[in-house]
Amino acid sequence: MNLLSEGILYALCLLAVIFGISRPASASAPEKKSSASLPQLLEDVPEPLVRKTPSESQRDQLEAVALFSAGRMHQHREQYADALRCYERALRLDPKSATIARAIVPVALELKHYGEAVRYALKAVKLEDADPVLLRRLGTYLSDEGDWAGALSLYEKAVAAKSSGKPTAADLLLRMEMGRLYCLTGQYRKAADCFAAVLRAVDGANGDDAIDPSLAKVLLGRPGSTYQLMGECFLEANRPKEAKTVFDKAEKVTPDKALHQFNLARVLAKTHKPAEALAAIEASFAAKLTDQGEAPYETLADVLKQLGQSEQLIPRLEKLQAANPKDAALGYYLAAQYQRAKQFDQAERLCLKQVRAKPSLAGYRRLMEIDRQAKRYDALLAVLGEALDKNSALEILGAESQLLSSDAESMREIVQVARQQLKSSPDEFGYGKRLAVALLSLEAKQYETAAEFFDLAMKAKDWPKEPENKLASPPSRKAELLMAWGVGLLLGDRAAEAARVFQRAVDEKALPDDNPSFYFYLAGALAMSDRVDEALAAARTAAEKKPDSARMRGREAWVLYIGKRYEAARKAYEKLLDAFDADHVSPETRQVLREARLSLSNLCVLDGDLVKAEEWLEQVLDEFPDDVGAMNDLGYLWADQNRRLGRAERMIRKAVDAEPENAAYRDSLGWVLYRQGRLPEAIVELEKATAAPKPDGVVLDHLGDAYQKMNQHEKAVATWRKAVDALRRDKDADKAAAVEKKISNP
Repeated sequence: MNLLSEGILYALCLLAVIFGISRPASASAPEKKSSASLPQLLEDVPEPLVRKTPSESQRDQLEAVALFSAGRMHQHREQYADALRCYERALRLDPKSATIARAIVPVALELKHYGEAVRYALKAVKLEDADPVLLRRLGTYLSDEGDWAGALSLYEKAVAAKSSGKPTAADLLLRMEMGRLYCLTGQYRKAADCFAAVLRAVDGANGDDAIDPSLAKVLLGRPGSTYQLMGECFLEANRPKEAKTVFDKAEKVTPDKALHQFNLARVLAKTHKPAEALAAIEASFAAKLTDQGEAPYETLADVLKQLGQSEQLIPRLEKLQAANPKDAALGYYLAAQYQRAKQFDQAERLCLKQVRAKPSLAGYRRLMEIDRQAKRYDALLAVLGEALDKNSALEILGAESQLLSSDAESMREIVQVARQQLKSSPDEFGYGKRLAVALLSLEAKQYETAAEFFDLAMKAKDWPKEPENKLASPPSRKAELLMAWGVGLLLGDRAAEAARVFQRAVDEKALPDDNPSFYFYLAGALAMSDRVDEALAAARTAAEKKPDSARMRGREAWVLYIGKRYEAARKAYEKLLDAFDADHVSPETRQVLREARLSLSNLCVLDGDLVKAEEWLEQVLDEFPDDVGAMNDLGYLWADQNRRLGRAERMIRKAVDAEPENAAYRDSLGWVLYRQGRLPEAIVELEKATAAPKPDGVVLDHLGDAYQKMNQHEKAVATWRKAVDALRRDKDADKAAAVEKKISNP
């Protein structure tokens, strides 16, 4: 979603008003004033001064106050960029200060850093009792972004901030939206509570008059659909009485006998009245129920199970299907029952009939599942080919394609069948089948077979026609195919082969001249193949073809970094920042610059300039305060220097909580615990970090150090030896030599 959409602009206006209110200049709570008079104070005998070393938390608090004060000074001088940086860093030192959090938002808005403004506003509202209107608007923003859990969290806070009394229109609209989101996230009890509150207001069930009809109209929207949604949630929440009430309301405003009988059947089934439920579901079928998918047939199955008559399900479904042969949902559901009963012939015939009548991804997936279970690989290949004739990406077939590619027997049989068909009837073995085998082989990491069938796919006589106007159309089939092939090779650590595929795409002009994506990927594949000069040429071509793209312009710096031309990489990254850092509108640009700052930090570490390395990470956290990668890196730098160990541990733990399987984060946590002398805990984390098949040499070195500190000398030496092997494998001779010294002089 664009950050400047209408909804977020409204929220930003609210931020400007609410957070622009003047606040105290101190980041901390004010000290109590002494009640003693000045003469009394002068007569008191002063106590001798005792020098105390402040704790880390006390130093953080003092630094937060200093930064906050500096931020205020910069803000008064209209030096907004400096003020913003001071405030953001003060908040990291004092993360529970609502005063600091509130100070950040208006300054970010003044600079038009809208993404930052929203991120810090979300932090601010968690620290204090925020304005309910702001909470609702920020919740709407998160909802539009797809963060339903975050939106609900803010909405719940807005509800809690509401004082008792008759609900306002805004309160009811909020409840309605919360009910919808709770339903989407499967929290049906909470959804039912919200919808019940709305219904009480609409009906005047609290002893008050019903709300204004115009508001009721807004709340209910299309009332038939809204009542239906409410009824679904009441059923899922096991509140069948309320479900029946709203289903009756739906029938009143939009009469539909078939749907009403279906709803009644579900209510009766939920209240364990299966005989009455069966009569109702049969009445709905007789009234030609439509557009409810497989739910009616699932209800029939549930009712028959309650009656102990499950054996009647397939015969009843067959009778219904004979009367309604065009009902695709019924056809697929009956096919699934045949499949479950291992009646594969009937399942396949019926599913094929549905697909021929109305092709659908669900139908192709069902057919794949049936043929895979029945081990009918020729039929399976035909289904795959037909599906991919219409779509060129294997992902459309979902989990079934992954099951196939991960099954060695299935892959062997599919490839064998493909080669037999290709040999006997090459013209009939067309594009879709060839592409299916290519994509499955690529996913199965059978790269030679994949290459064979990708080439065959591009030579197929039935190659799909391309749109006439390529500039105004999506990427061509050839471009999609070559991109899938090349990226799959990259993901499989086959960079040299990927480079050949991307070069082919460039040579054959698979994309229009103004789309340099293949040059971008070619540069990456060449760099990973140690062909740095060629990679630089491709990266520069990508930048020339799209100079307004930070992503394309940044490829050269990345290639230099990968190629270990560190000084040139540093200059290229700094040039990239100079060119694009003023752009705070494009989310992609901000992410590219975030990556640039992380790389610059690593470059400074390599140069031994840890102060600058930390500064680049601080800048990432200024803009992206919840970036766990930057938190981990900064925490590790502090731990390695034996500094700020408390803060380092807190930041690293956030990274580990976010990505528990990340070995680098586990290593950082183990290392900071080691630095604090908490050796048993450190060893636990470091052992987790080295559990991978090819653990990192530095991590092994850390684990060896921890073993040695615990007087487990044999374990330490064995681990250090593994570290030396890993470091030499990674061509890090200096670190390997340093570890060897530990082995000889423990």
